[in-house]
Amino acid sequence: CVARAAARQLELSLGEREPVLIRGDAEHLRRVVLNLVDNGIKYTPAGGSVVLSLSRKEAWGRLTVKDTGIGISTDDQKHIFERFYRSAEARSMGEGGSGLGLCIARSIVEAHGGSIEIESRPGHGSTFTVILPV
Repeated sequence: CVARAAARQLELSLGEREPVLIRGDAEHLRRVVLNLVDNGIKYTPAGGSVVLSLSRKEAWGRLTVKDTGIGISTDDQKHIFERFYRSAEARSMGEGGSGLGLCIARSIVEAHGGSIEIESRPGHGSTFTVILPV
């Protein structure tokens, strides 16, 4: 991801990093993180940024991936976790993809007793937050 971000002239960085221990399948959880970071890189124009943060609030760990990308409309947010769904904006960027990544990420997170949330506005980027029990 670091090399891909650099090649696209993006800043990939770590924000808040609070120690959090999550019990789960490391490979599947790694897949969630890579998917969210990859999407942030894919849909952020040159000169933008993708920031990963990790924090804890009570009995929950929170992984946040925030980008300064194209953003996602409210209507599209209702569907982005569905299999094969890709917004018109995502398709128009010519980045490819099958529309399965976010569906898979949500399935993994839910299988670990957690949830995934999105905050986004077209033209202002997106923030995905994965919430998992510690």
